[in-house]
Amino acid sequence: MPTEMEVWSLFWQAGLTNAVYFAGLAFLLWVSFRAANMAGESDNLIGKVLVTVFCLLIVYQMNFNGASAEWVTNGIAGVFAAMQAQGVEISSGAQSLIAASEPGKEFNLMPNLLGGLFMITVLGMQMFSIWMKK
Repeated sequence: MPTEMEVWSLFWQAGLTNAVYFAGLAFLLWVSFRAANMAGESDNLIGKVLVTVFCLLIVYQMNFNGASAEWVTNGIAGVFAAMQAQGVEISSGAQSLIAASEPGKEFNLMPNLLGGLFMITVLGMQMFSIWMKK
């Protein structure tokens, strides 16, 4: 059985990995908006289709990144819950994480309401830039 400090360490390592991935996605999101604006000014249908696919992939990857962060949090909360069930005394921070998450929940790509609205808004802005006449 790992110690609480080891579990927290794994949690923060996973969080840092997720943050680096998000930083890359933020850059690619900017690139996708630039590409959407450029494609929207063009009459090149193939270019518009390719940029549309690129934008869809970036938004999907952002959704995956958020789902991954939630999955890691739920997994760590599950470890804390298992430790507590075995009689290990855990900190109030670990108890708070258990209460604020869904320990043991399966990986799920369905975002929460605000995350979903953000993804739809980003995608709408990109698609309007590409396909609507200016």
